[in-house]
Amino acid sequence: MVRSASAEENHKPLIAIFGAGMMGSGIAQVCIQAGYSVNLYGRSEKKLLEARETIKKNLIRIAGKKKADVPMEPETLEQIAQLQLQLLQIHTDIASAAENASMAIEAVAENLELKLDIFQTIQKDCPENCILITNTSSLKLSQMLPVIKNPALFAGLHFFSPVPVMKLVEVVSTEQTSEDTTQYLFEFCNEIKKLPVAAKDTPGFIVNRLLIPYLMDSIRMLERGDAAKEDIDTAMRFGTSYPMGPIELCDYVGLDVLQSTLKIFRETIPGDARFAAIPLLDKLVSEGKLGRKTKQGFYSY
Repeated sequence: MVRSASAEENHKPLIAIFGAGMMGSGIAQVCIQAGYSVNLYGRSEKKLLEARETIKKNLIRIAGKKKADVPMEPETLEQIAQLQLQLLQIHTDIASAAENASMAIEAVAENLELKLDIFQTIQKDCPENCILITNTSSLKLSQMLPVIKNPALFAGLHFFSPVPVMKLVEVVSTEQTSEDTTQYLFEFCNEIKKLPVAAKDTPGFIVNRLLIPYLMDSIRMLERGDAAKEDIDTAMRFGTSYPMGPIELCDYVGLDVLQSTLKIFRETIPGDARFAAIPLLDKLVSEGKLGRKTKQGFYSY
């Protein structure tokens, strides 16, 4: 199974990323920073151009930090960013994005039917030896296996948001994922300067299996009136040295995302009271108060 460029080639393999939102564009950025060619697919050209502009701004900022001891003109920093951006191609056609890809990473919304549709579509056009990756944070990979032609080349890479900043990646293997695939993914994570950990195909993997109950307990504490949100956040920040309190973190993640994740956990681990619906969370979501992205959640922004 050949994954690296041949001796005659002076570039790394092509990676196709499906989804141009925060996660997809973040994954694209760290890949091109590591020298990988990237095809970024999105349904909207407007969204793709916005993603490209965000990546460009981030690259300019990073270049400026690296050259902080030798101040550079804005034009020079932009030239550095543009050189890296040459590795990024944007596509609204899924077939052209998948063609010739060594790895295809699905980074769409946390919706099983949507993910299944993406995998069914891209397998028509990507090479037979292309590694297929899902960036799911809570769905079991086994739910996607029925549409995967070669399960040995299928795995999960759970990146964390924001991708360019967060170091950790959970490498998730199913019982059918080959050892070669898993090993390659660990090497890939090291190439893009991430810290990989091995996780089995269990609901929420490692981080979310521990984090979601913690966040839900903080909301229930607030709902019961046991403490004010500010005091809950202050207590956890300074009592445990967490960088952010749990209520703040809920707003950062997105209350709709948490609600969806809670539902997935409830369906995959039935009978576990930790994942029962929370009226306060449901109320805020129904009112469109989803956290930072809507300027209103538990807090106002």
